[in-house]
Amino acid sequence: MKRHTPHHGSVIVLALWALGIAAIVTSSIQVFAQRQALLGIEVADRIQARWAARAGVEASIAVMSDHTARPIPNNAFAMVDELEIVSVGDAGKATWDIRHNVEGEDLQGPMDEHRKFNINSEDNSLFVFVIDDLVFGIHDAVMDWIDKDDDPRLLGVERDYYLSLETSYEPRNGKLRSIAELELIAGVMPDDVRGEDWDLDYRLDPNEDDGGESLPWDEPDNYLQGGWATLLTTYSVDGGATDSGEPRINLRNIDYETLQLRLGLSPEQAEALVNFASSEDVELATLLTTTLRTLSGDAEGVENLSDEQLRVIFAETSLFDQHEAPEGRMNINTVSVELLHRLYPEQSRFVEELIYLRSSLAGGISNPMDYRSIAGIEDNDIMQLCRYFDTRSNVYTISCLGKANGSGVEQEIIVIVDRSTLPVTILEYREQ
Repeated sequence: MKRHTPHHGSVIVLALWALGIAAIVTSSIQVFAQRQALLGIEVADRIQARWAARAGVEASIAVMSDHTARPIPNNAFAMVDELEIVSVGDAGKATWDIRHNVEGEDLQGPMDEHRKFNINSEDNSLFVFVIDDLVFGIHDAVMDWIDKDDDPRLLGVERDYYLSLETSYEPRNGKLRSIAELELIAGVMPDDVRGEDWDLDYRLDPNEDDGGESLPWDEPDNYLQGGWATLLTTYSVDGGATDSGEPRINLRNIDYETLQLRLGLSPEQAEALVNFASSEDVELATLLTTTLRTLSGDAEGVENLSDEQLRVIFAETSLFDQHEAPEGRMNINTVSVELLHRLYPEQSRFVEELIYLRSSLAGGISNPMDYRSIAGIEDNDIMQLCRYFDTRSNVYTISCLGKANGSGVEQEIIVIVDRSTLPVTILEYREQ
C-alpha cells in the first residue's frame, strides 16, 4: 500500500508566485494612478495658467478701452503708464506677466505696433530706409506681392514664378495680412523676418538664448536679436482715439454746427475749414504751415486759427471715416532712435532735436503743434513729420505669460488688439 506524500513545496511556490503577480499588478496600478494624478495636476495647473494669461489680456484691453473713452489730454504716455501697472498680476493660484523685448531690454506692457513702419503704407519707398541691409531685388519682389497687377518689376517676380514652384501658390496681389506672410515672398528667408524670435512673441524665450542646443540658432548672450518683425508691421491703423473720447470727425462729411460746438470755431472758420478739407489731396498738416485766412482766399470775416484751435483740430478730426482709415503712421514717441536715424540718414541734428523734444515734454509729443517748438524747423520738415508720424497709437501686441504658482506650468497668449474704435477689436489671437 502506497502512502500519500503532501506537496507542501509546490503550494509555497504557487503562493509566492501569486504574491509576486499581485505585487506587480498593485505597483503597476499605483504607478499608473500616480501618473494620472500628476497629469491631472498638470492639466489643472495649465488651465489656471491659461486663465491667468487671459485675465492679463483682459486687464490690458480694459485699460485701453478706458483711455479711449476717457483719455488724459496732452499726455502721450498716460495709457502706457497704466498698461505697465496692470502688466503683472495674479488670478487665483496663478500669475500673469506681460512684457516685450526691445533692443535687448525687457519692457513691461504690450508692444506698440505703431513704433514700426507699416509695410502696407502708400509710401512704400520708406521700406528701403527701414531695412538698411535689404538684399538686392527684395524690395521689388515685396512690391510685386502687394500690387494688384501681374507685371513684374525690373527685379521682382509675379504670379508665374510662384505657380512654377514645386509647392505652388498664388501671390496675394493685395496688402499683407501679417508680417509672417513676408516669408512667402521670393528671396525672403524666415531668419530675415524672425531673427532669433522664432515664435514672434517679442519675448526672449529659453530656446532663443541657448546657442545651438535647440532651434532657432541663436547667440546665448541674453539679447533677443529680432528680425524685420521688430521694424515692420501690417496692423497699425490711422485715426482712432481723440482727446475728448468722442469719435473722430471726418471734415469731409460734417456739418458746420457740429464743428463750431466741438472745435470751438466761428461760423466763418467752420465754413472755411470744410471748404479746405473738400479739396483733393489736401493734408491737415497744411494748417501748420499756412493760415486759414490764406487758404480761404482772404474771405471776409475768416479769422486765423489760434494755437488752441489748431490743437483741437489735430486731436479731434481727420479726412476719412474710421472704417476707411489708411495704414497707421509711426508714433513719434515710441519709434526707435535707430529707425529715426535710418529715416533721416543725413539729418542727425534734426533727429537729436526730435529725441530731445519727446523726452523734454512732460507728456511726450501729444500734438503735431509741438513740432513748431523745434528751433529752426522749416515748413517742409513739419509736413514730412506729419506724413511719417502720429502722436498716439491704436494697435498693440499683448504677449501675456500665465504661470501656475505650484508647478510652474506656463501658458502664453499672444493677442493683437486695435483700440481705434470701441469696443476694442481683437485682430489676432493665438496660444502657445
